[in-house]
Amino acid sequence: MGTCLSAVANSERRKCQLRSKEIDRQLSDAERQERNVIKILILGTGESGKSTLVKQMKIIHNDGYTKDEMRGFREFAQQILNCNRYYDEFTTLIPNVVTALKSLWKDKGIREGVARGFEYELNDSALYFFENMTRITADKYIPNTTDVLRSRVRTHGVVETEFKVESLVIRMYDVGGQRSERRKWAQCFDDVRALLFVVAISEYDMTLIEDPNRNRLRESFQLFSTFCGSVYFKFTATVCMAGYWEDNCPQLGLLFLNKLDLFREKILFTDRQLRYFVPEYRGPDRDCDAAALFIQHRFDTMYNQNKRVFSHFITATDTSNVKEVFQSVIQTIVKENLRQSTLI
Repeated sequence: MGTCLSAVANSERRKCQLRSKEIDRQLSDAERQERNVIKILILGTGESGKSTLVKQMKIIHNDGYTKDEMRGFREFAQQILNCNRYYDEFTTLIPNVVTALKSLWKDKGIREGVARGFEYELNDSALYFFENMTRITADKYIPNTTDVLRSRVRTHGVVETEFKVESLVIRMYDVGGQRSERRKWAQCFDDVRALLFVVAISEYDMTLIEDPNRNRLRESFQLFSTFCGSVYFKFTATVCMAGYWEDNCPQLGLLFLNKLDLFREKILFTDRQLRYFVPEYRGPDRDCDAAALFIQHRFDTMYNQNKRVFSHFITATDTSNVKEVFQSVIQTIVKENLRQSTLI
């Protein structure tokens, strides 16, 4: 009897040991897999281009959008033709409105007015959609990739996008940038490897939708300054593009100065010079490089003096430009990931 009980006990003990080893193996595998997961949190004010960057990652790394997904952007593309500044209010483009729009678009004055839409804060992509109006208002219209990139979809809450780059799994978290959405930022910092702050430098002459008395660039200045001084970023190295990583820093920081194409057009071809909206600028008018570098320097001086700030100018709607930029970013992340894995 005792021998039988002993055999049963030994059998149960072996089963427990095997289960324990299996659990340890699963935990080890999960830890190893998680080590290859890079979480990137994207922050910035509303309409700075955060969501466009996320769309580009899907196009570059996830084989783009399916036809069904493309159809989902149809109403957003058509909504821009309504010139509706508040993107939560959808209005159907009824046939007589389409006819009227096409008639108006034949007028030279209307065309010139839309081309100067930045003077009254018309959507950045309004000119593009008006020029493609016939295609976009067709009954069987399905947006193409460029339409999707130029469609404005306001972000509510936190939107997660996942894609693979070599052996890494990248998870990007796009957080709404309007003031009402920013209280949600704090809950997103756990286990984040890289923090990406996006600024639309072309909006130096524009005001916030939620506060028409507040300049958008100044809002970005203040937000970035507050962000850099917060506890969430206290021990983070700020790296915007180049291969720099400060030892013992748990996070990688990125700063993208976006909408360089629109910025260049305003500085070179309009009278809306930077000094009229940011009096601190003392550089020459119609000098895109001088104006852009001034803005870059303003952001650089807001960060901890003991750390370097690497920034990168970008046009988020340009897929080749975004691809090149993120290749450099991923190389830096891969290098740090390997270092932490004691492989280099």
